[in-house]
Amino acid sequence: MMLINQLAHRTGVSTRALRHYDQLGLLSSRRLGNGYRDFDECAVEEVRRIRLLLDIGLGLQAVAQVLPCFDRDGVLTACPTARERLRGQIRELDGSIAALQRTRGLLAGALDNLVET
Repeated sequence: MMLINQLAHRTGVSTRALRHYDQLGLLSSRRLGNGYRDFDECAVEEVRRIRLLLDIGLGLQAVAQVLPCFDRDGVLTACPTARERLRGQIRELDGSIAALQRTRGLLAGALDNLVET
């Protein structure tokens, strides 16, 4: 038995975020008679996987789609969904990098054109 505050302590994730993941079906819990959430020991690993996917920039909807691609050992497998989502994330990052490079060029040009007063 592990209550949500214990899971939060072990994972470093807020209880608010854990409740949200639970509501979205990303985590599984049981309700105790007093209404408290009870998590299995495997929830620690589930939270680690969720945070990994969030840290690489996936949204919660994409996280829900990619989570089933982890094997029992916690390794992300080469399932089609994971490939598609990760490639999509790389495309988004490439677009952001290109936009930032354009903005940087404009800023550098503006700086070069500044007139001393």
